[in-house]
Amino acid sequence: MSGTQRGWVTFLVVIFLLAAPTAVSMIWYKVTGNPLLRPLGITKEALQAYYGTGKWTQIVAEVEWDAQRSGRVTKADMKRALERAFAAKGVEVSVQFHPGHAGTKVLYRVGSSYFGPYPQSRAAEGISAVVDAYRMIVPYRP
Repeated sequence: MSGTQRGWVTFLVVIFLLAAPTAVSMIWYKVTGNPLLRPLGITKEALQAYYGTGKWTQIVAEVEWDAQRSGRVTKADMKRALERAFAAKGVEVSVQFHPGHAGTKVLYRVGSSYFGPYPQSRAAEGISAVVDAYRMIVPYRP
């Protein structure tokens, strides 16, 4: 073997030794889906999703539903309106209904922060503040 050929073989062996662990790790990640095996891609969210642990930060709209004072609006209408309003801002909302007695009110919760309660007629007023608070905790992902 000449010196030039030996140089190329040494170069290719070094490249293989540098790239092989990452390539094997990435292939094994694709096979198993375990984020611990993904090279340079371990995130807290990925680990929580894989293991099903931890608290997810989400927006929750807790609606105190007073059927007698809600007008012609149904629970389905209210839920759909809230989901569409938040979808327009690029986030999802979990809508939960509880019985109420003093008119329908909406209380928004993001992590440990509470916004409201807003009366049914003004429920949209708190959405921008809630989304801003959510964005402080969860980065924007288009």
